[in-house]
Amino acid sequence: MLRKAALLATLLATLVAGTASAEDPAPPGGTSTAAASPSFRYNTFERPERGSAYGLGQWSQDGWYAPWEEGMSTRTWIDGYNFHHSGGKSLRVFYPKGKIGPADSGAQAPLQLTPGREYYLSYWVRFSSDFSWGTTEYAGKVGIGLAGGASCSGGQVCDGYNGFSSRMIWRSGGKAAIYYYHMGHEGQYGDFADLKDASGNLINWPRGQWVNIVQRLKVNTVSGSNANPDGEIDIWYNGAQAATIRGLRFVRNGDLVDRAYFSSFFGGATPSFAPTNDSYIWYDDLKVSTQRSDVCELASGGCHSRTFQAENYSAMKGVAKKTTSDAGGGQAVGSFDSTDWIAFQNVAVPKAGRYLVEYRVASPNNGGALSLDLGGGATPLGNVSVPNTGSYDSYRTISREVELPAGTHQFGLYAVTGGFDLNWWKITQIS
Repeated sequence: MLRKAALLATLLATLVAGTASAEDPAPPGGTSTAAASPSFRYNTFERPERGSAYGLGQWSQDGWYAPWEEGMSTRTWIDGYNFHHSGGKSLRVFYPKGKIGPADSGAQAPLQLTPGREYYLSYWVRFSSDFSWGTTEYAGKVGIGLAGGASCSGGQVCDGYNGFSSRMIWRSGGKAAIYYYHMGHEGQYGDFADLKDASGNLINWPRGQWVNIVQRLKVNTVSGSNANPDGEIDIWYNGAQAATIRGLRFVRNGDLVDRAYFSSFFGGATPSFAPTNDSYIWYDDLKVSTQRSDVCELASGGCHSRTFQAENYSAMKGVAKKTTSDAGGGQAVGSFDSTDWIAFQNVAVPKAGRYLVEYRVASPNNGGALSLDLGGGATPLGNVSVPNTGSYDSYRTISREVELPAGTHQFGLYAVTGGFDLNWWKITQIS
């Protein structure tokens, strides 16, 4: 049970820290943590205002830089209304009917990285339920890849001095594959390898479902100006190895992986590759690092995540349980007035690091604020503003990123300013 002194300490700490907007939680991109390597970068797309475009200025605010873009300012949208893998938002990219190429379809931007010989890249992707694979020919780029130097692509011959690229694609029927440019690729265009499951079956991109892709690319070593055939690509699909490519020669100079290449569009070189209807892909939880340990999607059991129903608190002050109209039904906790709180004991955090904390809230009021702490207020974890959702029957997911220590903890949720209901809250490991 939280003592009065602990409550005052929590309130004082939250007042000193200030209140963050629900649309402006702790900055996600470009943040290194004590548990992560210096190269680790991520984007949960939680900071921007929902319904806004996500151009290079927005990427920059989240710690990512690109010298140019196509489609980012006109065909991207922060979706805080429909689909998201975690938190309350994701990045939606638009692929108009009848259009091909990055000038008119999807989006493209070379997001800069500190040069490294080996990088891991992870993101979650969801195709719209009526996604069109094409008209009479079928191919397109999916999401983010890895590249270096001059990013050899587009039918170029890779000579070891003009860089390399490796991106995910779809093929006929939505077959999932990795498409890569390297020295000695067989045809005019890059080579590809289909993704396969443990039984050797081809993997198709599903419509209307979130899946995770992790790519690892290791640049070959160079002896003099000779490219040694020791470059590597690995792909994991939902945590399982789906492609392994060895013996690659990418460079014969000093080029390394230096960009997370957002490159997603229809085509193909002719309109026969265009979608037959407007199509969309959602992206969420983008991560990139030189260290595998920073990508929890590859850990045994994946990224630690746990959801807590608000009514299952261990202790409380001032609140009341009520029936909820939110998805899934059941109960919520209402009557949160200022200084009211609920506590959850014996919550295990298996690894120290960065976590996304989500709250499912409803409120007809303005100015609500909710704080999180550990140990009865001994460790304040910051505030999030509770928006006016329209009514106590209209729920919305808001979030904040926090640093959590490993161990078993008591979490406290404290109403800095009340006037809201809470259905559930959730913690999800980022790194």
